[in-house]
Amino acid sequence: MAELEDQLASELNIESEEELEENELGEKDLEEKDIDSFVREMQITKLSQLLSELLETERKYVRDLEQVCEDYLTLSKEHCTCNSLDRKTLKKVRRRGLHVQSLPDSADKNYSAEMFESMASGLDMVGPSRIEIRQMLGNIEDIKDYHKRVMLPRMEEAVKDVKLMRSLFQSEHSRLSRKYGRYCINNTRSSIIIDQNIKYFSLYQFNKGLMLRIDGMLIKPIQRLTRYHMFLSSLAKTCKELGFVEASHEYSAALESILSAANHTNTMMWIGKMENCPLDLSGQGQLLKHGKVLTKCLAGSLKKGRRWSTRSQKPTPCHLFLFQQTVVLCRTSENCVQQHSPHLCYLDHISINQVRIRDTIADNLNTFEVHKLENIKVGISVMGQQTPSVHKKDTKSGVIMRLECESENVKDDWVRAINSEVKQLRNMARSLSSQFTLLS
Repeated sequence: MAELEDQLASELNIESEEELEENELGEKDLEEKDIDSFVREMQITKLSQLLSELLETERKYVRDLEQVCEDYLTLSKEHCTCNSLDRKTLKKVRRRGLHVQSLPDSADKNYSAEMFESMASGLDMVGPSRIEIRQMLGNIEDIKDYHKRVMLPRMEEAVKDVKLMRSLFQSEHSRLSRKYGRYCINNTRSSIIIDQNIKYFSLYQFNKGLMLRIDGMLIKPIQRLTRYHMFLSSLAKTCKELGFVEASHEYSAALESILSAANHTNTMMWIGKMENCPLDLSGQGQLLKHGKVLTKCLAGSLKKGRRWSTRSQKPTPCHLFLFQQTVVLCRTSENCVQQHSPHLCYLDHISINQVRIRDTIADNLNTFEVHKLENIKVGISVMGQQTPSVHKKDTKSGVIMRLECESENVKDDWVRAINSEVKQLRNMARSLSSQFTLLS
């Protein structure tokens, strides 16, 4: 009997332990479910916050663009002078210890009262010209209008629908690339004007009571595409973690469009650093194509049909750019550390409406020539040097550039691209001419 009781007690203990283990496992599963639910709620909250922040930063961006246009566009329409500070104002500066944050990065960013008095004493300070102000601001007014009238209204709708977000960035890819590319290619010129007139802009900022210095305002458009990239990347990642596969794909597609536009603007920023360029590169239209080429100095008679010079010459590494209005050739450093964005030094250019291409040069299938169609003095080499022995005019064409590509296919691509722009421009010219004839 005692043995039976011991056996029953043992079985009861086993059952109790099993029930306890089951309860513990149940509680553990419940805790894990609670944690998973909490994490999911946090991710959904993060997703909502990202969309709200994206929209709010777009609104703030528009306000910032409106502010910089309001503060500085008037300078392009009037004579730029900045009134000297009177004694009363200077005393306030000394008493309050006010500072103007408009010095270059290499200098102290805080003006003392004595420095201000030295700068502001004497005659009124003459600022940059109206043309320089317009060059400094670039197409910022166009960007402001574009975001206010197009991007912001569409984004207000897109935050509610992921498909609209994808459609927004894909459909606006071309305009974003064009407008921001033009702004970025002008950045170097803008920075030079600011540096040359830093004292004027410092006084102007103080007199107007502006919070940010001019270069701090003008950097905002350059940063905007990067911010789009950050938001869309986070949105795509968060949706993937939540299991929203389709939404993640939509945000990823929008991200690809922004990355492409940002890559284009980076290229334009690089081109804008070109040395010794006489052109306003921001006014040459959209960049259509660019790539590496080789060239040699032209020698001998430059009439049509001549062959390569027999002189032994080392080819010069160059980079060719095709804009809508112009072909530009630059020399690049052969041993440049930055192979993807080597240093550029201007060599030559030719307007598209003056171009004729010759794509078969002797026995070299990788080479083509760019001829200039007008009454010009031939003898201008690709290096921009005039051949002394030739000074007469050629009423047909003169060779401006002789370019060697990596392969025949690359050469054919260049010839097609340039000829396409030449044809398009001439068709447009004929159409306009016909319209003027009908009107007259």
